Amino acid sequence: MKSVLGGFLYRLYAVRSRFLRRRIFRAVTWLEGGEAYSGTLRRIFADYHDVRVGPYSYGGCFNAERIGRGSRIGAYCSIASGVWVFNRNHSFDFRSQHPFFFNKAFGYVGEDLVEHNDLEIGNDVYIGCNAIILPRVSVIGDGAVVGAGAIVTKDVEPFAVVAGNPARVIRYRFSPERIAEIVKSKWWEKSIEELQSDFENFTRPVEDTT
Repeated sequence: MKSVLGGFLYRLYAVRSRFLRRRIFRAVTWLEGGEAYSGTLRRIFADYHDVRVGPYSYGGCFNAERIGRGSRIGAYCSIASGVWVFNRNHSFDFRSQHPFFFNKAFGYVGEDLVEHNDLEIGNDVYIGCNAIILPRVSVIGDGAVVGAGAIVTKDVEPFAVVAGNPARVIRYRFSPERIAEIVKSKWWEKSIEELQSDFENFTRPVEDTT
């Protein structure tokens, strides 16, 4: 029954009504146990907004008004509210910088004339409240942390902690050896059920190798 209703809501989302879409979002979230679990939300965002969200990720990644199309978000990510992902600039080199002249969504040009920059956010990434990701950013690596209010202007390395305006690396979460071990494990490719036998290692601070 849930799958049938989810499929109906997925198709109904094609109606371009902000009011209706918000209610579909709420209904699907409730029906399928929350954003972290909903397969229908992921289908909606992939097919209607060109935003792909991995398993168990939740939060601001499901805001089509703030997350630019072409964004790819890994598994187990925590995206706080107020996060903005911009994946293209205005047309600095055109006579006008107004989107009427480069964005087909406004109906004056037949195609987008300013290229989008796709963004890949890795697995187990945390992005704090009101952070801004600017168009030059292509990759935020696995395990990275973006501090609240940060303005990210360049790629973020795996397991780096960045903050500020412009965002700079404050530190890395673990030693290079520990990071290599975690990356090799690829734990984020497992379901939460598969990880339950190893929960002890996820519910306490990591003992670093340094």
